[in-house]
Amino acid sequence: DEVMVEQVSFLSTAFSRNVRNTQNIAEVSRERSNRLSTGLRVSQPNDDPADYFRAKALIDRVSDLGNAKGALQLEQGGYQASVLGLDTVEKFGKQLEGIALAAKSAESAQERQALSDQFNEVRNQINNLVGDATFLGKNLIASNTVSDLNIGDANADYNGFATLSDIDTAIASVNSAVSQVRSTQSDYAVDIAISNVRENFTDDLSNILQDGVDKLVNADLNEDAATLLAAQVRSDLSFQSQKILAQGESLLLGLF
Repeated sequence: DEVMVEQVSFLSTAFSRNVRNTQNIAEVSRERSNRLSTGLRVSQPNDDPADYFRAKALIDRVSDLGNAKGALQLEQGGYQASVLGLDTVEKFGKQLEGIALAAKSAESAQERQALSDQFNEVRNQINNLVGDATFLGKNLIASNTVSDLNIGDANADYNGFATLSDIDTAIASVNSAVSQVRSTQSDYAVDIAISNVRENFTDDLSNILQDGVDKLVNADLNEDAATLLAAQVRSDLSFQSQKILAQGESLLLGLF
């Protein structure tokens, strides 16, 4: 009797141990299945507190860089709108020069006056254009360029192209304005190049940080797949073992 009791006790202990092993295997299977479905080893603090919060810090930094990149892109948009505006201002300047040169060969005062009026019409278009060179409510050239162009009114400042001297003065003013525009274009070209370098740096740094996040939280899918397969085999063996233990315990109890 005493031997039988010991055997029953042994079987009960083995059965309990086997159940615990089955539960552990089920937990491993659940964990590895989740990793395979999400691709993540760490998706919540409990998975690995240290790596979770290290990854979170990197993700926050990536987000900050994303905001900085957005600001850089807006800045670039402003520069590009300004360069486009300045390019058109230069074209208007060349038109003004052409009108003034035409006035040199005009045969009458009436022709020169008509050309003077045309000059003023184009000059006014420059002011309108500069006012339109706005990006998201910001105009970088309105206050920095127009006031420096110093293209006068053909009637008030160049005497309606009455003399060759008046016309030469107008041409000189226009050429000076075109030079100023080109200089400003060069300044913005440098600003755009600097902004592009900063954006590329931001992209590269973001990629490095994201790679760090991936290394901290991504699962090793090959390893997890192998572990899951092994757990499934162990689970099948454990189930068969439980059946055998249960049958043995039932047989022993029947002998009482």
